[in-house]
Amino acid sequence: MRIGYRLLIALLLLVTSVAAFADPVPGTYTSILRPGMNPGVQIGRASTSRQFPNSGSPKIFNGQSWSGSVLGAQWEIKCGIEAAAVPPDYSLYNPVTGTGLITFHQTFQGGTFALYADPAVGWGSGTGTLGTTSIVSQVQMISFVPVSSSFTGATSGTFDIGCTMDFAMANGFGVGETSDPPNMTKPSNYPVFLAADCSPADAGHQFGTWGDVNDIIVRINANCATPTHHSTWGTIKSIYR
Repeated sequence: MRIGYRLLIALLLLVTSVAAFADPVPGTYTSILRPGMNPGVQIGRASTSRQFPNSGSPKIFNGQSWSGSVLGAQWEIKCGIEAAAVPPDYSLYNPVTGTGLITFHQTFQGGTFALYADPAVGWGSGTGTLGTTSIVSQVQMISFVPVSSSFTGATSGTFDIGCTMDFAMANGFGVGETSDPPNMTKPSNYPVFLAADCSPADAGHQFGTWGDVNDIIVRINANCATPTHHSTWGTIKSIYR
């Protein structure tokens, strides 16, 4: 009876250990709007903060999954910083008619990410740090009036356990920015504006842009293959033979 009790306790400890240290699972995971092998990734929402209503560096991004009612329950990428802005590309814009595309190239350094366990995706879970995040956005102008904004982006990161992942997003579109008359305010169901230290920006710096991320691919690389744990079920059984 005592051996059976000890065996039960050991099994419970093993299950608890596995649940507490769920590793990221290698594979390619996609959002519902981009069907693939694992189309369970939620679409997202993002904000990019700045120092003044229409400009100012540094800029800090904050991206989170969006379930339709909850932000950040499945994934987060945030806190990357663009220290200095690159001048826009006006090569597809006609300054005489005020019609065409204005292209913006942004490069953010650093930041953090988190993938949370969700059976709908099956990617395990993990947190880590981001490297370089590149965002390309285009604003469509007609007769000097901006009528639409779209963006694509890509980043990569290293999990705390040492393996890597890639995160790409496309078909995003801008929803609003604080420079739009009459000085729009970001809705509360978009990620908060962040300060340079990754804390929420104070009330006097609620400036920036916000938008939707609709097409996502996350690749957890093969170097994330789960290593053999020291405390396997076979090891525990051998103790009580």
